[in-house]
Amino acid sequence: MGVKIIKTDEAVGKKLAYDTTLVTKEKAQVLYEKGTLITEDHVKNLKDSGVYYVYVYEEGGEEVYYEWEISEAVCKKVIDQRLFEYNVAKQGAVLIYSKVSGIVQVDREALKVLNTSGIALLISKGSGTAVGSKELVAVVDSLPLYVKKEEFEKLLKDLKIALTLQQFKYSRIGIVITGTEVYEGRKNDLYGDILNKKAEKYGWEIVCKKMVPDDEDQISSAVEKCLKSAEAVIVTGGMSVDATDRTPAGIKKSGAEIIAHGIPIKPTTMSLIAFKDEKPIFGISAGGIHYRDLNSIDVVFTKLMAGWRPTKEEIALLGDGGLLPNFEPSSKLHSE
Repeated sequence: MGVKIIKTDEAVGKKLAYDTTLVTKEKAQVLYEKGTLITEDHVKNLKDSGVYYVYVYEEGGEEVYYEWEISEAVCKKVIDQRLFEYNVAKQGAVLIYSKVSGIVQVDREALKVLNTSGIALLISKGSGTAVGSKELVAVVDSLPLYVKKEEFEKLLKDLKIALTLQQFKYSRIGIVITGTEVYEGRKNDLYGDILNKKAEKYGWEIVCKKMVPDDEDQISSAVEKCLKSAEAVIVTGGMSVDATDRTPAGIKKSGAEIIAHGIPIKPTTMSLIAFKDEKPIFGISAGGIHYRDLNSIDVVFTKLMAGWRPTKEEIALLGDGGLLPNFEPSSKLHSE
């Protein structure tokens, strides 16, 4: 079956061959789905939304692939189906979700082959982005309503996997909560719940949890105890230049090698990367309490959990893209 363009006024009794769209200030949505049998009421609503010509089905015509067929066929070629699942959506889109947690990896050369074809596009989260399982990672969108069979099948032969996930190497983490005011009960611990949710999102198991005051000996001891059962440790708070803050000294006293204290990520810049043997230790500043949804745990610690042992140069280059969208510049402005 083929398609043709006709005036909307002449479409009564015919079936739409595509999803028509209604866009307002409040939302963008499908007005009528493909296959809708057009009535006089449909004609009025279509014209009210600016649609004066429509694609309808017609008998016969040359062999073609339609937008919903294009997107699904492309999706199957460019994703690793062991790591992703997909859902064919409206308007020729396919939504791609992670089956497992990990770090998004995009093959840019394979991406260019598809995205310069003029037939379909792969639009994904950026390489290096950490995702949990069942998270939307990418969308494949078709561009034309249909394309000739020969042209499309030639493209399919040229496509390679463009989207993969680097799964986490480690899964068992320890948590050391620092702060004398928390240890003495003057303030409630606000980091524990945040880290529980991070662990749940990324599929990690918290196997050790310690709470200690701002004392480098106790911080060191807690880190060492957690490393006995955990593959990586997060230490919270006490990371700034405040005279009370002893976390970096405590991590160093545990025998860990500090790779960086101060990471070009904003917010949570005053974070720390260290290793003891092959196990990563990550100190995150107190800013992660306010910026709980996106911080250096999501950007840096996730990569450490995937096995990344960065050089100083690699850490320095995190500044390219290190200004996160949730950073509030007002927090740094002088009061008038």
